[in-house]
Amino acid sequence: MSDLNLRRALCVLAVMAGIGSPCWAAHKHPSGDSANAPPPTPTQTAPPASQPSIASQNKAADAAALAELTKAKQALEDLTTQQWAAFQQTPDWTAAQSKLDGAKSDLDDSRKTASASLANNPDYQAALAAKQKAADDIAALRATGDATPDTLLPLANAALQANSKIRQMQNDLIARDPGVQAASEKVTAAQHDLDLLKVKFQNSLSADRQYAAARAAVDLAQTHYDDAHAKLASNADN
Repeated sequence: MSDLNLRRALCVLAVMAGIGSPCWAAHKHPSGDSANAPPPTPTQTAPPASQPSIASQNKAADAAALAELTKAKQALEDLTTQQWAAFQQTPDWTAAQSKLDGAKSDLDDSRKTASASLANNPDYQAALAAKQKAADDIAALRATGDATPDTLLPLANAALQANSKIRQMQNDLIARDPGVQAASEKVTAAQHDLDLLKVKFQNSLSADRQYAAARAAVDLAQTHYDDAHAKLASNADN
């Protein structure tokens, strides 16, 4: 056995025994056997997976918390609207609302009656005539095509003064009219009863378990959003 073959055999035995490594590649054969040995395969390391930045994580968390808060608020609003609609169908509410509507209608009638009594008032008639004359004068001036701001201004002021005087006379009469005063008091009383029922409804919400759960969900979502937004703002400052 030649020296080369002997060395190869010893290397094989060493590898099989676990005490050596392939060594024949290190020994060049005079005939060039080592040139035919395959080149060693380079070890390839996989690139590390990209991780989202802290800023993008905080931004995503802030958006998710805002969506959670918006959803919780909408659920609470929908529930409140639903329960309010049901409350408005109760006998107490319908009776109080009907009472208020009737009182308002009576007040309108009382005001019309009081205003009608001004028809025979000379000052009121004069104010109405001045209002009509100003409107006619303005229309006539514009019809000529020669109207200018300077010529229209005095007529507009006259119309304004007539309207102001008419309203003032109506308000003064209505304020003193006994029928209007009595009707106004009924409207105030009816509105007070309706306001008390609104308070009753609010109190009923506080005792409702479904509403309490929805309210708690909004509070929790608000806390989550406040925390997430604080982290986002802190990251922006840094």
